[in-house]
Amino acid sequence: MSLFRIGQRVLAMASLWVACGLAGANPSQGLPAIEDFFRLPMYRGGVLSPDGRLMAIVTSPEGRRTQLAVVNLQDFSASKAVIGLGDTDINRVFWVNNKRLVFDVAQLQEASEKPVAQGLWAIDVDGENLKQLVNAESSRPSVNADGIAALKNSLFKERREELLPWTWHLHRVLEDGSDDVIIEESRYNGLGEFTSAVLARLDTRNGRKSSVLDNAPPHVYTWLVDKTGRPVAATAIDKDRYAMYLPSADARSWTLWREDERFNSSLPSWYEAGPRGQLYLVGNPSQPTGTQALLRMDTAKPEAALQDVMNIKGYDFSGELVFDEKTGRLLGIHYEGESRDSVWFDEQMKALQAAVDKALPATVNQIDCRDCLNAKLVLVKSSSDRQPTIFSSFQPDSLTLKPLLSARPWIKPQEMARREPMRISARDGLSLPLVVTRPKSMPTGTNSKAMLPTVLLVHGGPYVRGNHWEWSAEAQFLASRGYLVIEPDFRGSSGYGTAHSRAGWKQWGLAMQDDLADAVQWAIKSGSADPNRICIAGASYGGYAAMMGLIKQPELFRCGINWVGVSDLKLLFSSLNSDASELGRSYDLVNLIGHPDADSERLDATSPLKQAARLKRPLLMAYGALDRRVPMEHGLRMRDALAAAGHKSVEWVLYPEERHGWRAMETNKDFWGRVERFLQQHIGMPP
Repeated sequence: MSLFRIGQRVLAMASLWVACGLAGANPSQGLPAIEDFFRLPMYRGGVLSPDGRLMAIVTSPEGRRTQLAVVNLQDFSASKAVIGLGDTDINRVFWVNNKRLVFDVAQLQEASEKPVAQGLWAIDVDGENLKQLVNAESSRPSVNADGIAALKNSLFKERREELLPWTWHLHRVLEDGSDDVIIEESRYNGLGEFTSAVLARLDTRNGRKSSVLDNAPPHVYTWLVDKTGRPVAATAIDKDRYAMYLPSADARSWTLWREDERFNSSLPSWYEAGPRGQLYLVGNPSQPTGTQALLRMDTAKPEAALQDVMNIKGYDFSGELVFDEKTGRLLGIHYEGESRDSVWFDEQMKALQAAVDKALPATVNQIDCRDCLNAKLVLVKSSSDRQPTIFSSFQPDSLTLKPLLSARPWIKPQEMARREPMRISARDGLSLPLVVTRPKSMPTGTNSKAMLPTVLLVHGGPYVRGNHWEWSAEAQFLASRGYLVIEPDFRGSSGYGTAHSRAGWKQWGLAMQDDLADAVQWAIKSGSADPNRICIAGASYGGYAAMMGLIKQPELFRCGINWVGVSDLKLLFSSLNSDASELGRSYDLVNLIGHPDADSERLDATSPLKQAARLKRPLLMAYGALDRRVPMEHGLRMRDALAAAGHKSVEWVLYPEERHGWRAMETNKDFWGRVERFLQQHIGMPP
């Protein structure tokens, strides 16, 4: 991979107060351009150095690959870009110590056939002593006809062979002041099926790898490692078995702590190792169908009952623990409930949070600090539903706030729509979380009679939490064009308790689909949605749901938009182009969706492909030719089935070098331009 180093100060690092024009804006319409919503953020990440003086961040200069930059929090003018790679994007960045960083890569903005893995590089903060540690090429590059690539390959053959293979990736950085990190290898059998995860310690200066442990439980899927690099817990998965292990007293072997069947298990999961040997888990064994809490184990008495640390009403725990570096005491927790927030157990930190919130009353403000109780300067990351992340520094002694960087400086919060989280009841009484994005032109409040054309936006997964109270590119783009946007976390979505997620098992096209209809009916009854102008849209599972919505509830939806969506449930089991593992097909999908033979009739009844003749409404379909999550044959077969059924209102587009989701800006501009025109044609712009 070609690289370039940048020794000068970061002239591209515009401060928060520098005016930024709306690139590509359409003056005739007075609307933000498509690019404004779907381009990469100018700054993202933001990780403090161990001494709290510097922040490593990924920056996206206009027209170039992402770069690694270092911001001096005490002297912003001393900030600089460190390195960029010429043919791929720097993705995640971590501090090894105060002088050294590691980073990996991803293809974030190029549609390409080139196979790229995460890889791993290390570099000093001054841009010196760069070393590639893990290969980022998951297969050998092709050779050009003129032989140039072959020559290049021969020249770099020795260097490539010195690298660890692409199957290795960063597991965690350490806090021991060394140049070492912990890396993890995903091992596969001859059929390409995952078999186990293996740990090692890696010196980021010389690339030497050493063993972390001499033995391990079989079929380890995940490891929990403390800040010194010592494995302290493991989870193993073998077909339908879920097993949790702890090291023995002499640390020479592993002891089975708990085991259960993978599905319907009430066991917790390992979450974090504290700095003084504490073990934290997430689960709720006493209420197997309730929400998942943060728990703590007494490692001296592992068989004793787990202690509740934090339980967020209505939400599974998801967050980040903040410890005092000197005592190991838990100071507080950054977490996500209805929105992101922080709770502090330390009075000094409570006071600091209050001071920051007073200075920034319109945003959710996360304090990031090292040696928090003695820090002279802390990093603050602020955001809201209308405001993408802003990075600021705050001095506790003087209560001085200094804005540094804006992730998306071209976004004007006053022009963005408010996003409102709420809950409604499904027809069977299940609580359904929603996020409703109301266009700026629409009065707030459910009593408003300003009925608007509406897009029901269905998240993919589907077994994930789809909605978050934050700035959303898709929802804000649609709202900027005047559409009311409704995003339900239907049953099967995670994050809201085990009962909510399990209620979606084997309910594709059934109760999961009914939840979407119930969300639309709620919006109609509330006076927000125009019942004659509603479109259903989504990607992946959301694309499947869009097609099923047009089939099952044509009276509700006037049109549908499906990108990279599943069309045939049985094809999930049989496609040779899919990246699904054998275990995923033979066990996971069977439990979550159904058996292709035993449940054949139901799968056909809930597959858009098999019900294509019933789909009469206008449909926009878009797929990536290189997609292996939902191979393009799902789209091709559905397109042909609709044509055979005589459907005349199908718009089809195939992006030759895209995968499961769009990376290139050209693709985003084309696709979302199609979406805008499609919606205008079929449900119209608001008056």
